[in-house]
Amino acid sequence: MNLVRIASKHLSLIALIGVCCVAFGMILAIYSETPIPVLCALAVSSVLVFLAPDLVLYVLLICLPFSFRYFLPSQVEIQTPTEPLLGLLIAIFWLKKIVNRAISPDPAPQEEERFPIALPLTVYIAVTFVPTINTPDLFVTLKGAFRASVYMMTGFLAYELIRNRQSLHRLFISTFPSALVAVVWTSCVLIYQIDQWQWRSAYLGTPFTNHASYGSFAGVFFLIVLSRLLFDRSNYDRVIWTIMLFIFGIGLLVCFSRGVWLSLIVAVGFLLMQIKTGEQHKKVLFAGAVTILLLLIVNFPMASNIVQERVSSVFDFQFASNQARLLRWGQALLLFLESPIIGNGYGAFAILYEADASLVGEYTAQFQLGAHSEYLQVLAELGIVGFVAWMWLVIAFFRYGFRALKHIDDGFYRSLIIGLLSAELSLLVHFAVNNLLNGDAIAIPFWLIYGLLPAVAIMAKRERESELAAIGRRGVA
Repeated sequence: MNLVRIASKHLSLIALIGVCCVAFGMILAIYSETPIPVLCALAVSSVLVFLAPDLVLYVLLICLPFSFRYFLPSQVEIQTPTEPLLGLLIAIFWLKKIVNRAISPDPAPQEEERFPIALPLTVYIAVTFVPTINTPDLFVTLKGAFRASVYMMTGFLAYELIRNRQSLHRLFISTFPSALVAVVWTSCVLIYQIDQWQWRSAYLGTPFTNHASYGSFAGVFFLIVLSRLLFDRSNYDRVIWTIMLFIFGIGLLVCFSRGVWLSLIVAVGFLLMQIKTGEQHKKVLFAGAVTILLLLIVNFPMASNIVQERVSSVFDFQFASNQARLLRWGQALLLFLESPIIGNGYGAFAILYEADASLVGEYTAQFQLGAHSEYLQVLAELGIVGFVAWMWLVIAFFRYGFRALKHIDDGFYRSLIIGLLSAELSLLVHFAVNNLLNGDAIAIPFWLIYGLLPAVAIMAKRERESELAAIGRRGVA
């Protein structure tokens, strides 16, 4: 009977979606020149979010690498469909919380049910709005702060909606195939246009706009796959996971981003440090595979020349992107000194930098505005208060992750936690030389991991307690 009820529930939802799609198609055909189709789409999306928020989250993650920039009539841009879906998810999520608390106030949740990183995350969201009083453009700062806050709240969504192995499986189905398609697509275009690797034009016709966001996106999945292959000894199809590792690895090589490569070296080193003493052969096998791959690259003339050029340009102060970074790092420090306590306002760096005619030259016009460092940008825009809140958030995440590892022996959950820690570490290292949290392709995975890691740790704890209880019952019997 339970299976019948579940099946009927899903059939009803599918039928409702079908009717809504037909109705929306008719409205679009008749009223295509008016705002009515957009309003209808928002209304239908709101209903779906209310009825099945987990399903909408999976749809959002499927669409994540393929979102596109859309400009509203007021010249406000949004990433479609991820940002509208995420905004609806967050709004209805908190609305449900408020209504449920007002209708039937429950006692405080148990300690293990609380989102363990909620306090530092909430403080950082609040701090994002504090420097609004100093901003040179109130609209830009408020728009940016609200947008960033919605991204940050993805952690709350992940913790609330990903509650068991079944939801983890659905999360995998919605993220990995989509990411594989995006990485294979981009890799093929980059290899075909390898002579343009240093220009943004090489990414025309791909789901990504530049090598930094593409490499960071692929790196998250590469590290999670590598962690599972190294640490999960349970039964699963290792051939498929090895193929995924190879695809994401090739995708990372052809992105030619020095920041991505550096962050991966640090993250993989951290990951290998988690291998236990009795399994050192895994380090040897991994090191051997990397050595073989590097030898193949060296023997491929065109790729070898590009890799050597990228590595040698790290300390070349005549290199255009290096000059742009130094200029922006210096400007970020100067802006920080002007308002060291609460900063100049979220998004103020781009406004103040562009307004300084002495800084905007032939170099900087080639690169998107930003401090080229998430840490320096936080200092410039949010001051010491924001930087301390940011560091508290980072420390709280890793502190919780390391504590969870001490109590988890299950290979599946242990591999996930190590993979999530290493993925977050790689992004944080890359943030030292790039600012990527203003785009959905990086911001959503980054903040989603903040909620996913404690959710996985609590799943592992519950399963362990259930196993011990079952053993105890058998012993009594």
